[in-house]
Amino acid sequence: MKLLLPAILLLSVSLTSCAGLLDVALHKQIAPEVQHAAQKADNWYTYMPQYSPGFCLRTRRAIVWQDPALNLGYWRGLHPQPPHRVLMEARGNTLILHRRYVWDGNSVGTTRMNDLMPSLRHDVLYHALKEGAPVSRQAIDQAYMRDCKRYGVIPARFHYTALRLFGGIFNRMGQHNTLIIQPTTPDTPPARLEPNRFDDPYDDLSYTPPDA
Repeated sequence: MKLLLPAILLLSVSLTSCAGLLDVALHKQIAPEVQHAAQKADNWYTYMPQYSPGFCLRTRRAIVWQDPALNLGYWRGLHPQPPHRVLMEARGNTLILHRRYVWDGNSVGTTRMNDLMPSLRHDVLYHALKEGAPVSRQAIDQAYMRDCKRYGVIPARFHYTALRLFGGIFNRMGQHNTLIIQPTTPDTPPARLEPNRFDDPYDDLSYTPPDA
């Protein structure tokens, strides 16, 4: 037991520095049907093959989730670089994701069509948790299990158990200081949503519109 914890820590550090190899080891891939749907002009996400199988999916429109079983509190997640545009916003049991958010689908295995929404909301909330948002990991994982059931991801209980066992390790990996958590109140007006546009340069991860 005395050697187990140092070994796990050493392994997590090694995996963090070898993200590409980790993706291969976990058999991460984006299913062909997900790639094909992304080519449609009016699709809600785009696929960036040059970043695959990592952070290669990007939203094209704002997405709003309402979940009576999940109390997120009130806060905003801002981009760390000026002009600090709003990436996400929590308003009680409502989560607002502003468009042009990048995520990597499932952490393990193949990301299929029914995995997109569950993996997106889970990634968004884990991202916020890592940067200090007042949300518990257990509540996020439970919301993920509800999403899996809603979108027909089978088996939902297996996915939930895996997250409870290993989600904390994965969430500590990767770059920090990628989000500024700003507390708000119920009286704070929601941030303005960008209008839908499908001609943005989606291959530029740092893109910020001139009027932001």
